[in-house]
Amino acid sequence: MPASPSPDQRHGGVLCGETEETVRNLLKEQFGVELPEIKFYLGGKNRVYVYKSCEFDDIAFQRGIYFGTIEKDGLRLSIEGSFIVGKIAKKNVIELDAENFRRWMRGEDVEAGVEGYYIVKCGNYFAGCGKGNGRILKNFVPKDRRIAKF
Repeated sequence: MPASPSPDQRHGGVLCGETEETVRNLLKEQFGVELPEIKFYLGGKNRVYVYKSCEFDDIAFQRGIYFGTIEKDGLRLSIEGSFIVGKIAKKNVIELDAENFRRWMRGEDVEAGVEGYYIVKCGNYFAGCGKGNGRILKNFVPKDRRIAKF
């Protein structure tokens, strides 16, 4: 799907032109979401950071929130990205029951008959993004954010 942005698609890390459009298209395709007020910044390893424009743009630009990663087959949202998008997402959101949510937060994959990237939630809490293969939803919760006893 999306390839790494070429140097001419980046201006000091800020996504511009075609690449920003790619991120916006992925959000619309995968989750049915538009975020016109959000600015995107591309860091290393195809990581996307976001911030809202304000009078402190220079500070925000340097300290944006890690939003997700552009993978070859779509956009994989971070936990923070899932909070930003999850409340308004119209598709590809999976609600886990309490037991599966505990397993998810411990870093385990869970059974789910879905394919592609899905925002994971339990009640009003969003817990990142998983990738389904039709049987299993692969967990991407970073080790340092997992909860051992939950």
